[in-house]
Amino acid sequence: MIINDQKEIAYFNTTAQVMFKLRPKAVIGKKSYEHFIFNQPDLFCMEHGDVGKDQASQYFEVSFSSSKGGSGQVQVMIEPISVPQLPPMWIIYFHNVTDEINLSNAYKQEAQEKEKANQAIFKIQDDLKEYSEMAMKDQMTGLGNFRYFEKEVVNLLNESLKKNFPLGLIIIDVDKFKVFNDTYGHQQGDEVLRYVAKTLASTVRQFDVVARYGGEEFVVVLPNCMPGAINIVCEKLRAAIEAVKVPYLKQPGDVLSVTISLGGITIDPNVLAASGTTTYKPMLEVADKNLYEAKHSGRNRFVVSIWTPDKQH
Repeated sequence: MIINDQKEIAYFNTTAQVMFKLRPKAVIGKKSYEHFIFNQPDLFCMEHGDVGKDQASQYFEVSFSSSKGGSGQVQVMIEPISVPQLPPMWIIYFHNVTDEINLSNAYKQEAQEKEKANQAIFKIQDDLKEYSEMAMKDQMTGLGNFRYFEKEVVNLLNESLKKNFPLGLIIIDVDKFKVFNDTYGHQQGDEVLRYVAKTLASTVRQFDVVARYGGEEFVVVLPNCMPGAINIVCEKLRAAIEAVKVPYLKQPGDVLSVTISLGGITIDPNVLAASGTTTYKPMLEVADKNLYEAKHSGRNRFVVSIWTPDKQH
């Protein structure tokens, strides 16, 4: 969510709509504290609060309620942003720990809505460009978020066509993450996602793109990736995550571990040029089908294929 210096709501995304049970028409231009309250009244979005006004606040875990019956527990952070020729604004980040699955679905719903905005070949309208680079970053893991992935994959597809190099695309899902959250709690789950993100980023090349797709899903885009090379990359990522030891927050000295499943494709620039495809969505769908196959054939493994526009495998 974004508010101005009068604490009026300027932007309200899909995740916030789901969480607060409020529609943009009802809140845009209205005072933030008229529609929802937190049990920490000194936050800047509250009527008399100023925490986060002058510098980014830390993450606070608070309970909330909204005017339309939304309620639950969230982690919230407020950060001022400065954009030339625009009045002061503040980004408010929410991480809903009430129901991790709903949050993941909201991420995916937002992603689907953004895909509909594509009007021309591999071009995307960045409707948040005036708000700062923070809108491209996932605050919990430090990776780029879905918008960042979307921008980078569009750029790399254009580069692939222009410079005639193959592209790799991998979708990654943490195995049985809901069960892990139910067993160890959301804070431990967040710690796992941070370790997974750091390991993925350190395992691939510096110029490869790694982003959080939403919930427990991540994406990797690999320029100059030949069909045989994507198998090697997938195995390196799988093995690296399997070897990670995450500190057990409730029992210092103990560690926990998780595994991942991966679905990958390679994209030949000649096939891409001949396909007439105007969006990356068909490629993402095939990678997602490969991920589904990997998970349903035992997890902790990968399935890859060469992308073709006329069939799914």
